[in-house]
Amino acid sequence: MSSQPSVIINAAGRGARLGQARPKCLVPFLGQPLIHWQLQTVAQIADLVVAIGYQAEEVRREVVARRPDARFVYNERFSSTGTASSLCLAAKSCAGPVLSLDGDMLVHPDDLERLLSAPRPCIGLSPVQSNAPVLVEVTREPGDGEERATRFLYQVRPTDPGLCCEWTGLVVFDSAELPLDDEGHVFQMITPLLPCHTVHVRCCEIDFPDELPQMQKWISALVEEGSLHG
Repeated sequence: MSSQPSVIINAAGRGARLGQARPKCLVPFLGQPLIHWQLQTVAQIADLVVAIGYQAEEVRREVVARRPDARFVYNERFSSTGTASSLCLAAKSCAGPVLSLDGDMLVHPDDLERLLSAPRPCIGLSPVQSNAPVLVEVTREPGDGEERATRFLYQVRPTDPGLCCEWTGLVVFDSAELPLDDEGHVFQMITPLLPCHTVHVRCCEIDFPDELPQMQKWISALVEEGSLHG
């Protein structure tokens, strides 16, 4: 296995669908902004890059309070572009493989570690749980039985729902393997990596107001089991 991936936290967006006057990474849970909980899950990562834009200084301040060694890239087009733009900017600043982690998501630390050590390229999957999922069709290889992601489906009805999972937004790849094109969505940008390895992860994200209680419960559960500390 090559060197440990850099981790990119995509935290430049406005989070408009959530209906709060702050980025989703700054929404508080159990007395801490979400990004503080995220930073616990990547504490072992040597190279951490945070893509910032909306309320950039507030996000930077919260990150530096926990990770003074973090690097930052500023997406000056945050109001007119999406996550792909931030990911491309950040990936261009990294010399080797990267893991992309959205700023509105919290992944179980054990599962994040499995993703970091998995064969690359690799994407993180979960059962369908969000309001507007990007689905992934999967197959199992005849020889080794390993699962592979073969196709992304967005706003398209799957042929066989039993062969579909939700893409979490997590992806590990070598930036040299892709043209870093920030037009469109991230899943469109990384489609050339398919078929690729998969890791099933336990996670929670916040896109809409009705998902906030779910995140609160998820963080409480992680604290109770000792995976995170308050």
